[in-house]
Amino acid sequence: MSATYVFTVTGMHCASCGLLIDETLEDEVPGVQRAETSVRKGHTVVTGDDGLDPAIVAAAITAAGYQAVLAPQP
Repeated sequence: MSATYVFTVTGMHCASCGLLIDETLEDEVPGVQRAETSVRKGHTVVTGDDGLDPAIVAAAITAAGYQAVLAPQP
């Protein structure tokens, strides 16, 4: 099974910002299966293992130089 989280991300200015976030999450955060960032929409969608902690994902985005907040789940 997998879990999906959406993070509102601020501080992005171009497509390279989104690529950096995606690569950081996929390469450095255990349990992340896929990350898709939309600079235009200002969010990152993360799919990962059921045990994935959204706080760790947000911290990794912050460490990459952006601000991330877990969006309310519908």
